[in-house]
Amino acid sequence: MAATAATTMAHQMPPMSIPQMPRIRPPRMLKGTKSPNTDPQPPIGPTGASRWWVQGKWRKHNSNAIKDRAQTQSRQAVKALQHRTHGLDIYAYRHVRTNQVVYSLTRTLQSTKVLKQLVFHGKKTVPSSVRTDMWTPHFSIHFPSTPAGALEGLFAFQKLRELSLQRQLSPPDDLIRVTEEDIAIIRSKLGNPVDIQEMAAREELTGKIPKLGEILPKKLHARRLMDQKATSVADAAFVLDWISSGPGPLERLVEVATNRAVKHSQKTRRARQRANAIRKEEVTEQQKLEDRASWALEVRERENRSRLPLMRAALEQLSMEHQGLIARGRLVEAENIHELRDAVKEWEAFYDDDAGKKIDVEAWSRRQYALRQAERRAIEGWFELHDVPMSEHGSVWKNVGEARQGALKEFEEKEGKILSDSDKGKPDWAESREVKMYWADLNDGLFAASWPQTVVHSRLAPFNVARGQPRGPQGVAGAVLKELKDSEEIDDAETEQTRQDTILSKSVHVIGGRLDDSWMPPEFASGVKQPATLQPRQPDSEDQEDSYAYDQDQERGQGTAAEDIAAVREDLEQSSSGIWGRLRGFFGRRKRESTFYEDR
Repeated sequence: MAATAATTMAHQMPPMSIPQMPRIRPPRMLKGTKSPNTDPQPPIGPTGASRWWVQGKWRKHNSNAIKDRAQTQSRQAVKALQHRTHGLDIYAYRHVRTNQVVYSLTRTLQSTKVLKQLVFHGKKTVPSSVRTDMWTPHFSIHFPSTPAGALEGLFAFQKLRELSLQRQLSPPDDLIRVTEEDIAIIRSKLGNPVDIQEMAAREELTGKIPKLGEILPKKLHARRLMDQKATSVADAAFVLDWISSGPGPLERLVEVATNRAVKHSQKTRRARQRANAIRKEEVTEQQKLEDRASWALEVRERENRSRLPLMRAALEQLSMEHQGLIARGRLVEAENIHELRDAVKEWEAFYDDDAGKKIDVEAWSRRQYALRQAERRAIEGWFELHDVPMSEHGSVWKNVGEARQGALKEFEEKEGKILSDSDKGKPDWAESREVKMYWADLNDGLFAASWPQTVVHSRLAPFNVARGQPRGPQGVAGAVLKELKDSEEIDDAETEQTRQDTILSKSVHVIGGRLDDSWMPPEFASGVKQPATLQPRQPDSEDQEDSYAYDQDQERGQGTAAEDIAAVREDLEQSSSGIWGRLRGFFGRRKRESTFYEDR
């Protein structure tokens, strides 16, 4: 009896609450605190000749600290170069099943950037993750490697996303209304005409066939709004026409810098102090990014054992992003990076910051107001006559550009020039407006009514082997090796390894063909709705010499090309041979990574 009472009493007593243990965190180290991890590298001794200085110690190449630091430095170098070329390229991807289109500033699809662009139209209209096998390249836009090209690229990226979102949230009526074609499609899915007559006799067609002119059914409505294959092309033509009809690259940069200086002068004293402090931090951060970018572009000092060589995967990614070649653990022949650096230097030498501070604020405000009024009146006048922004007779932005030039000329005649011409020579890219556009299918370009004359169209190569493919001494790779050897950056012992690194570098996705660059189909300019056929342009004398040299290089490198093809085929067989092939490839990669640091 007592045992039964004790057992029941234990179940009737409420459980005692256990207090939650506080979470103890280690104290955060303040900036500038002395730590062994920040100790500078000592002089290289007999033990440090084959080791690396990481986290305040000489460590072996296979230690976890070395691997972690190598991954961190490689990631920092990749992000620094992406920050430098931010906005120069826009890549459009299309979903193979729904024809949804997303835009990216990098060649690789990032789930955090892509999923934000997909609008929810119902169940299963937004994927939970980004599958690379379901997205294919649609087209790519490449702006000149100048500061103005970066501004234009970011502007185009913003407007393309805004137009896509606006069309999906507030679509036009003709896009979501039932047409006779939709009714025919729905009838064909219900069965043959005899079955439809029998269903109509039994009154089973109620609610199954929509009426002409009403809103589409839910699933068909979502499918129609998600299909952006044609509208994305029209948006690209619209935005590029907007940019090409505006002010020139140098004029655009001067106007942006002057607006920034005028707004800065109108701030209060404390606001200017905060802005100057932020500017100093930005300069410091920019210098840090420049140093990290030099890790991938400059030769590493042999005495510096604290900066590790970049990982092979990071070098391949940089080669893909910037169309460069890999040589001695760094990136060479990256044309867009060097062109942009020279263009920035030319812009800084041309523009004087003191000129923006001495400008008349009231006169500048009147000038900007007059230009905006002229642009607004031109847009209103165009749409009073036309229903679409672009037609065979012209475009709204061409009309706006002419109105802007007329208003600027009239204002300067009344009040004089506010921005005086600089005595310094203009940069070479001051009037460069050419924009390259590469297509996965050239016929997709006909979805737009017309294209600006400043846009150059070409094919898009989904998989392109390295530009150093001619392996002979006269090819691109041979020229790079000769240049490096003449500058005493490599010795004879490293020549063969450098040649292999140069040849095996790959560039994938949106690399335009060199045969049909600077080519524009006549159908794109005239707006004729017929399939565009790509005809190679006739080479001139210089092109014939280049093609002859290229053929000779191909003849010299037949054996090496066969070896490369055999190596690629072997890699493909290992990747498709099941789990054992993957394990062999995994251990082989581990072995290559272990010898990577020993060679250096």
